[in-house]
Amino acid sequence: MKLLRCRSVRIVLDVTLLAGFIVEFLTREGPDYDLHSWIGVVLIPIIAIHLAGNWRWVTSTFSRRSQHPEWALARFNAVFSVVAAICLVTGFPLWLGWSDNGFWTVTHTVTGFASVVLSLSHLWRNRRRVLTLIRRQRAPAL
Repeated sequence: MKLLRCRSVRIVLDVTLLAGFIVEFLTREGPDYDLHSWIGVVLIPIIAIHLAGNWRWVTSTFSRRSQHPEWALARFNAVFSVVAAICLVTGFPLWLGWSDNGFWTVTHTVTGFASVVLSLSHLWRNRRRVLTLIRRQRAPAL
């Protein structure tokens, strides 16, 4: 857990997540579909690590709810997490060939598009936190 407090690790993790979502979005059709699927699988533990690294913020925000200054951001992040989880879960029956049911395809596609939009919005809403991490990383040691 100490490693997740390292600014460099958090920056690399966040950039990897953003790049992963974008590459996964770009490879969603055509000959790169296997790449799309494997990127989705690889993103699962990266998302889990990202959540673990921010778990203290999540628990403190949800324990104080409306009294917490970032309660609106926490609710947004929760919605984003649910949409991304639905996207991941609905992708597995398609990838493994268990079903070609239109329900899974439509649900996966809609939540996939929503996840990309929400991930960019998530980054935008957390831009101050990200910029602070980057500035601290670049600050000279005394």
